[in-house]
Amino acid sequence: MGHIKPQRTQRDRRRTEGLGVGAPPGAVEETARLKAAWDRAIDTGLMPEGNEVNWRALPTGDLISDAIGGDGQMLVDGQELTAEWAAELRRTKPVFAGLVDVFVETARGWTRLSEMGPCPHATCDCPS
Repeated sequence: MGHIKPQRTQRDRRRTEGLGVGAPPGAVEETARLKAAWDRAIDTGLMPEGNEVNWRALPTGDLISDAIGGDGQMLVDGQELTAEWAAELRRTKPVFAGLVDVFVETARGWTRLSEMGPCPHATCDCPS
């Protein structure tokens, strides 16, 4: 019997290729800085380990990342999205200012898990 090589999916290719040779100046360093920020978010309990982080990159090397925190809050670049952090992101990453505005508007309508009452479902595993 011969060995069948599993096919690599597009997602697998993205995971393994990452930023490297030919990456815009500063992109590799910014990626490392943001990965460290997300590690701190996990270490401090802001985000559970295993949550998916969404990365957005431009050909210029500009990066921004977002995720949902453990209490259902919006996190951007490893920090909770507050009015102050949104203003800082708009100042330091002006190319993503419109996206930061979308994050702020989206998060405005969210209710944190800790602010929700008990789940009305009899068979639910929701946190109370």
